[in-house]
Amino acid sequence: MVRIDLCNWRTTNSVSTLPLRSQEKDEISSSESLLQIHPLETEDGVIIKIDPPKEPEPEPEPLWKRNHVPLDLVLSIDVSGSMGADAPVPAKNGAGGEHYGLSVLDLVRHAAKTILETLDEGDRLGIVTFSSNSKVVRKLTSVTQSNRAKILKELDALQPLSMTNLWHGIRDGLSLFENDPKAANDSGSPGSGRVPALLVLTDGMPNHQCPSQGYVAKLRQWNPLPASIHTFGFGYSLRSGLLKSIAEVGGGNYSFIPDAGMIGTVFVHAVANLQSTFATNAELQLTYPSQLQLEETTGEAVEKQMPVRPQGDVSPKSILTISLGNLQYGQSREIYLRYGCAASYLQSIKSAAKKGSCPGPTITAVLKSREDSNRFNPNQPSRTAVKRNILYHSSYLPSAEIAYHISRSLLISFISKFYPLDLEDEHQPLQELPDDISAQLQALARSLPAVQHMSSHAGCKSLLVDLCGLNIDPLTVYPTSWTGQIALALLNKQYYFRWGKHYLPSLAGAHARQICNSFKDAGPKQYGVHSPLFISCRDKLDDAFDRLPAPKPSNAQPPVYARYTPSTPLSGSGSGSPPSYDDSDYRDEGWKWGSVGGGGGGNAYSNITINMSEYNDEDGACFAGFTLVTLANGEQVKISKLRRGMGVLTPRGERKVAAVMKTGVRRMGMVVVEGGGRGFWSRGGILSGNKGKGGCSLGRGGKRGGR
Repeated sequence: MVRIDLCNWRTTNSVSTLPLRSQEKDEISSSESLLQIHPLETEDGVIIKIDPPKEPEPEPEPLWKRNHVPLDLVLSIDVSGSMGADAPVPAKNGAGGEHYGLSVLDLVRHAAKTILETLDEGDRLGIVTFSSNSKVVRKLTSVTQSNRAKILKELDALQPLSMTNLWHGIRDGLSLFENDPKAANDSGSPGSGRVPALLVLTDGMPNHQCPSQGYVAKLRQWNPLPASIHTFGFGYSLRSGLLKSIAEVGGGNYSFIPDAGMIGTVFVHAVANLQSTFATNAELQLTYPSQLQLEETTGEAVEKQMPVRPQGDVSPKSILTISLGNLQYGQSREIYLRYGCAASYLQSIKSAAKKGSCPGPTITAVLKSREDSNRFNPNQPSRTAVKRNILYHSSYLPSAEIAYHISRSLLISFISKFYPLDLEDEHQPLQELPDDISAQLQALARSLPAVQHMSSHAGCKSLLVDLCGLNIDPLTVYPTSWTGQIALALLNKQYYFRWGKHYLPSLAGAHARQICNSFKDAGPKQYGVHSPLFISCRDKLDDAFDRLPAPKPSNAQPPVYARYTPSTPLSGSGSGSPPSYDDSDYRDEGWKWGSVGGGGGGNAYSNITINMSEYNDEDGACFAGFTLVTLANGEQVKISKLRRGMGVLTPRGERKVAAVMKTGVRRMGMVVVEGGGRGFWSRGGILSGNKGKGGCSLGRGGKRGGR
């Protein structure tokens, strides 16, 4: 473990604009600004706060105009046969969705090119693919202009093959760090100081050469791992519990990508978090009287450790070690711990303190990590430590912030019950939901201190939005009427088994690591908002994803949607109507397509202009408000006049309006279809011209929102 002093800052003439911190051998430095202990007035727990600098200190004359923390990044990409399938587009209960020729691998390739676009010569990139076997496509290589062109060709050459040998993909990805003389953890290397990370993406379940002792046990044999491991699960045929366990033992994060509309935002946020890393391999060590019985409050996790008692101590003490993984600039970490001791113990020490016979028990917190400096030396460890008497209650943290962090921990703990660990330390999603799940959700909401601050604290509000829905009072509204994603995932068995069991561990992981993992969920969007470096990196990645040329569709089959009139079937089969559509079991607001040209020979997709921002858009709308829509009785009204329960005409007959979402936009490109309708090629529906009427009918029914 490399330990770097995280509080003494200085600038140097290094090749990076990022700061270095002085390294003092075995010195315990006290820094209340970085590491804080906050005993609560309620005398039932304590919050440990780690507060990294807001951003790196710039150097006066940088040799590199670097705008992010340098990375050693390895992409381990699943190229099994299923990666060649059409990228999933929402469809009810797995029914036929919209097909535009892009495969899952096409979109992963585009995401990899996006990452490459934001790297520079100070970064290195490696690529591993895995199917029946794994293959090292590229060893860790500096991202020079000449290497960039070679990497692009290698990405374009990736093709789907056969099985899913996940273990070899992870093994060979980690080996690139170990076998490289210039790896990030090599103190003698001129390139040392880069943040090492392995990104593993798969769309299925490993089915070939899985470790007999289990993935977690196999990974623990590395000890220590040469890089953090971040896993990404695409689609719905996932062993998501395994992906979460791998990320936990690897000190990284697991992210769920439900469909193609989420692939951009998930990768953008994952890499932006890496590019704004303040410290890696962070570890918090707490020493306290054993009678206090400190307890973690976020449920089961692979990396969770039991307290130990040091040998030889005269007074009974315990040491609790908590793995933190990476820390980011501008994003604090708060760990809420409960006192497990009896109330009589606290009363006795308070009485003794008043009499002057005992000063009161103390908690000592030590933060160990390896930071982003280009000159750290693994042989010169250092650490930051603070000590606090638990009888001295904190007045620094506002009550709303305390309520937020306690509620966040309780929410993580509640969610973790639905994917417990098995004997191999693999999370296993529950196969049956409790019969009293509504009562459990209601009890959870009523136990959250955040409820009392949801109108005044953005963080508290975000937790309740994800749990109960927007503008819903959990104290007065019964859970069956909640619309929050957590409630939807647990109250509807169909939703739970399709996407909920994959989504919940991803959400809990984002809250546990306090990282923003996409633009979707209200809770994780609270993280990183005070980090200029994270925001800058995210925006650059976001722009690159939208700006790069769209991938060439690999699957040459006709799109489901060309121009549609009531006399022209939507499907490529030449007859019949499209299946009914209800995307309430998805949550994406960013799957839209560019204009569609006329017909012609050749590839069915040659006339489709794909705007990649449409895979990465949270604000787009479906239809212009003035567009006319035909009601079931034949009357035409502006679409802005639709209300819940009204009947509209669709290719499958009358359908009831479930909801209407209004989005305020100033300017947005439109698609003009036959009959004068104006709208977008969108997951939420399409517009179809009514010849001779100058109006439009809804191409497909269903509501937006959900997952």
